[in-house]
Amino acid sequence: MRLVLAAFSLLIFSLIAQAEPEPCPEDAEQRLYNMVQSIERGEQSDAAPVAALAEWAVATCPARTHAQALAATLLGAVIQATPDKQKRAQYVDLAERAISLNDSSWNPRIGPAILKRSDGTSVDYFGYNQATAVLIERLLPHGVGLAEAGTTPRLLSGEPYASCPYAAHSASRLADEAQLWDKNVFMKSDQPLYALAETRLKMLHASCVSHRRDLNFYLARLYGQEVNALTGWGHHYSEDFVMQNGGWYWRHEMLQDLIFDEEEMLARKAEFDARARPLAEKARPYLDALYTLPETLTEKDQEQLTQASNWKKAVDAALAAD
Repeated sequence: MRLVLAAFSLLIFSLIAQAEPEPCPEDAEQRLYNMVQSIERGEQSDAAPVAALAEWAVATCPARTHAQALAATLLGAVIQATPDKQKRAQYVDLAERAISLNDSSWNPRIGPAILKRSDGTSVDYFGYNQATAVLIERLLPHGVGLAEAGTTPRLLSGEPYASCPYAAHSASRLADEAQLWDKNVFMKSDQPLYALAETRLKMLHASCVSHRRDLNFYLARLYGQEVNALTGWGHHYSEDFVMQNGGWYWRHEMLQDLIFDEEEMLARKAEFDARARPLAEKARPYLDALYTLPETLTEKDQEQLTQASNWKKAVDAALAAD
C-alpha cells in the first residue's frame, strides 16, 4: 500500500510542477548526496522517498549535470529494489533521462560539485563517470531483464527518440554502451539478447545524426563480425589425429568439437551459411555508409576501417555465394 500511495503522490507532484515550475535550489546536489549516503549506511530502505527525490531532481534541475548523476545513482538503487515491473521500467526510463541530462559533465570546465559527507568532510563530486556506471551496470542490464520478462522499457522499444540521448559533442558514453553490447552478443545472433542489441543500436542510429558514423560502425560490427564468425572455417592437419581422416580436420570457433567427416562439415557449413546470409544483407548498408569516406580521415576513422575490412570481406563472400 505504501508504494501505491507514493506513486499517486508522485503523479500529483508532477502535475503541480508542470503548472508552477519550481526553481532548482542551491543545495540540490547536497540533498541528493545525503540520500545516497543514507542508502550506503543502510538507513534508507524504503524505495518510495528515494524515487520521489530523484524524480524531483530530474524535473526541477535539468541543467545541473551533477544533480542528474546523483538522481541516476538513486534511481539505479531504486530499480534494483522495485519488484513491480511496470514501475521498474518507468524508473529505467527516468534514469536514462537523467543520464542524458548529465552528458555534458565530461567537460572538466564544468568543475565538481562540492559536497559534505556525513562526517563533515568535503568531497569534490564529478558525476560523469558515476552516471556512465549506472547506465552500463544498472540501466541496460535491468532494461534487458525487463524486456525478456515482457515489459520493455522505452530505451529498448525500437521507437526513435525525438532527440538523441547522447550529446553531440562527446561520443565516449555511446562507445561504452556499444562496447557493452558487443561484449555480450558476439557469436550469439540466434539468441534474444542479440535482437535487443540490434533494436537498441538501430533506434540510436535513427535518432543520433551527430553520431551516425560511429553507429554505422557499431551496426556493421554487430552484423559483420557475426558473418565473419559464421563463415570462418579452418581446415588443418595434425599427426595427433592421423588415425582419423588421415590427420585432416575442420575447426569452427562456434563448435566445441573438431569435425573429421567432410559430409558432416558440409552440412554444418550449409547451416551456418544460411544464418550468415541475412546478417550479411543487414550489414551491407552500414558497411557502405562506413566506406563513404569523409574528406579528412581521423585516426579513429582509420581504426574503424581497419577493423571493418575483415567484416567486409566476409559479407561480400556471403552475398556472392550461391
